[in-house]
Amino acid sequence: MDIIQIGVLGIVSAILILIIKANRPEIGLQISLAFGAIVMVSLAGKIGSILDLIDLYMTRANIDGIYIKSLIKIIGMAYITEFAAETCRDASQNAIAAKVELAGKILIMITAIPIITSVMSVILNML
Repeated sequence: MDIIQIGVLGIVSAILILIIKANRPEIGLQISLAFGAIVMVSLAGKIGSILDLIDLYMTRANIDGIYIKSLIKIIGMAYITEFAAETCRDASQNAIAAKVELAGKILIMITAIPIITSVMSVILNML
């Protein structure tokens, strides 16, 4: 699904939500969730091909995969956190969205520990 299809589907979903929300607000949320799920599923294959390409170049360059894998995990966690928080906001659950964002930030910091440790080690060796 390319960006034109996603854009059109997003506009159609938004119009449907506006029309239906007046009478059945719960269906508006369901349309929003369905749209998000369709987009995530349609992009999953493209993400897999990007990861395969990165793995190929890591192998060719003989780079230690732990740092690249950590960065990819961090980027994925940021996207998932943002998606989940925005979905919560769509449901008018701002407090839950804030907690999802906090959890995402903490988990990103935990995932970044190998990178932070490596950078700190390099700095300490320079001193």
